[in-house]
Amino acid sequence: MVFKNIRNAVLDEYKKRLTIQEEKIKTEEGLNYCVKWVLNKRISYKGSFEEQQKKCLIALQNKYNKECLKELDFIKSIEESDDLRNPLIITIEWKKSRMWGMNPKAYTNYGFEGESVGGCGYCKLSTATAQALNSNKAILKLLFKKEERRLKEGKAERRAYIGYGSGYYAIPRFEGGVGVSSHEDIINGLGLKWENVTDTSQTNVYRIALN
Repeated sequence: MVFKNIRNAVLDEYKKRLTIQEEKIKTEEGLNYCVKWVLNKRISYKGSFEEQQKKCLIALQNKYNKECLKELDFIKSIEESDDLRNPLIITIEWKKSRMWGMNPKAYTNYGFEGESVGGCGYCKLSTATAQALNSNKAILKLLFKKEERRLKEGKAERRAYIGYGSGYYAIPRFEGGVGVSSHEDIINGLGLKWENVTDTSQTNVYRIALN
């Protein structure tokens, strides 16, 4: 399946981003902001203000073109990925951290190993499950299919159509920090079945399979 509407949404998104930056660099303050924070350059461009603008604009175009192509390549990889046949098993292991208390880390039966999730003040468990879900292209393919259908039919905004925690940007993804129940709702809405296998102080195990 070709995700034409998602591709167009990505192109529109990057076009808008570039347009916003083009407006910003019309002022010296905006130009300095783009150079330092958008392009991550420590040193300002040399030359007159107009020359700096031109150099900055070229750098912005190159940056966004590169990022956009990367997103389009990712869409292609999802289009070409296999469908889900075998269940996805997500195992979360909790380990104590000196600074952040208990930190979760996700593993899957497809060979994925996530990062240890630290910090506080947000749902660390769903951040770990988001890493695991986003690592599985067969799951993402189903998410993409639903988003493609939403765009084609001109339905309501994504969170209302697919579910809370399905991403803000053109490409749908599982968000972290939204609560595991949000991921469960999205998965069930994709025609899959989410099963809570194990829930202890040290381990959580989730099984996702065809319904």
